[in-house]
Amino acid sequence: MQKNQSVSEMATEVLARQAGARARRTGESLEVALIAVLKTEAGRRLGQLRDGVHRDESVDQWQSNLLRERAEERRLARVREERSRLREEERNQAREAAWESFMRKERRELELRKDGQLAGLLGEALAGESPAALRRLAREDQRQAEEGLVALTSNGKTYYKLVEELTEGDMAARIAAARLREAWLKERRDRWLDHGGGRL
Repeated sequence: MQKNQSVSEMATEVLARQAGARARRTGESLEVALIAVLKTEAGRRLGQLRDGVHRDESVDQWQSNLLRERAEERRLARVREERSRLREEERNQAREAAWESFMRKERRELELRKDGQLAGLLGEALAGESPAALRRLAREDQRQAEEGLVALTSNGKTYYKLVEELTEGDMAARIAAARLREAWLKERRDRWLDHGGGRL
């Protein structure tokens, strides 16, 4: 490398050396060897350097600028990685908090069901309903709660699982089952009100 050499001159010199070495090794003409060198990854980079925005800068200036640019790129990459890590950590904490809140609610609901919540929500039998069937339904719900079972609904099918065996993947199915129960109870309450159950 010569003193005050430009980036373009340096890249051209390196490409010429590589093409010469290839020509001696393969017997190709210098022109064919240069074309082959320019097709390599290193050759492409040298070609971009030779013809790029820094082509007229002195090599010394370009190298010192390059060192600063690379240091800044590394600093920015570290900042991006740290931000990404913090965002991931926040997402994990939010997910864990949502899961803990979900499980607290599930355990509270289970305790209410153990205490016979459904019997109170059902109230008296409506026209066409059997009081004995309602009592059996309430007892069965209470028994399942005492065993720690909760309903899950997925693809139109309901199944049961122990509350302590629930996973985050069960949340959607558990919420779907709870909504079905709420909708059924609301519909039943509306029917009771429609038939004068709310009159004093």
